[in-house]
Amino acid sequence: MAWLDGALDIGAVRQAWRGVCLSHDVLRRAYVSPDEACTYDDVLGEVEFYTADSDMEALETVRTVTTPFDLAGVGLSRLAIVQRDERRHLLAIVLDHIIVDEKTWKRFMADFGVFYERATRGASVPDKVEKNAYHDFTLLERRELSAAWGAQRRAFWRSQTERFGTFPPPFPITFESEGESRLTVVTHALPADTKARVSDIARRARATSFVTVASAVLSGLQQVSGAPTVGATTPYHGRVLPGTSDIAGLFVQMVPLHLAAGSRSPLETVREVFSHTLDVFEYILPLRSAGRLWNEELVSTDRAAGVNVVLDKRTVDLGESLLPGTTAEIVYLYVPGEVTWPRTIQFRWELDGTDPQAVVSYNENYFPSDIVESLIQAADKFLLSADN
Repeated sequence: MAWLDGALDIGAVRQAWRGVCLSHDVLRRAYVSPDEACTYDDVLGEVEFYTADSDMEALETVRTVTTPFDLAGVGLSRLAIVQRDERRHLLAIVLDHIIVDEKTWKRFMADFGVFYERATRGASVPDKVEKNAYHDFTLLERRELSAAWGAQRRAFWRSQTERFGTFPPPFPITFESEGESRLTVVTHALPADTKARVSDIARRARATSFVTVASAVLSGLQQVSGAPTVGATTPYHGRVLPGTSDIAGLFVQMVPLHLAAGSRSPLETVREVFSHTLDVFEYILPLRSAGRLWNEELVSTDRAAGVNVVLDKRTVDLGESLLPGTTAEIVYLYVPGEVTWPRTIQFRWELDGTDPQAVVSYNENYFPSDIVESLIQAADKFLLSADN
């Protein structure tokens, strides 16, 4: 969501967004069952337009278009404009979480800007479907999964299942729900030089900053639980087949990261997690659909409680201007319907800003707060200890 200052052509916005939807079949897909989808030839929603007398009223108006998506419904995207005056508008783009990996977002926004600029000049904007890229991808995927490419990945994930169990990695301590889910968000301030410390550990371990913070969480899980082997998940774009790098949408794969038992230093821990991360990213694929095709038990039938970790994933990059002729100012606004997992601790490290922090979201009526706090402290110590 962003404030756009400058002259905005509403008609051009409508044309541009229609062009984006016609160019990417994921924006025209609807689900008739958990396993069956259909793709329409026309767009599944129009740009909504509102007016408001104040910025606060505009923000409240946007909440009306940010209701949760339902795969049993139609459409995975919504777009709304709230006009404050002729040169100030609030633009809200809402996408279902299953299609909002960073690569997809950048592709959508790049096309949106190009099509808008064309529309303002009266030039052509896509007005019909030229191809169904995602449909072509699914055919390619099934073919490859049944061939040598798939055989290599089947062997890898079978070995992972034998060693660590089915996906996703379970939380190593068993809890019982105490009632309705109650989302709790803990914002844990970090020292101003945290990013430099993380970068230094990553450099000395010859790993990445993400693996470093993931290692901190995994190490913390071992300390808090006493379990010999622990795991967490992280999102990954999952475009792994040749010729699929430019396809948008439905590529948000969750991949497991594990840490096995053993006495080691923080640097050795990061190296071990990094080595495993390289393997799972190399062999990543949709584990549920692949398991069905191969008749392999790769995914747990009952999603286990667990931990998910990301690094600086709240950043939305619109550049200097999303739409030519305007300047964009990002607005962060929590709305009902944001994705939550009642039995998953969401661990988000935000290190790029001037005030580094760890933001931890969890269901307080499932995960005891003292356990979560112990996990946060153990992860912090891993990153910030002078012994590193």
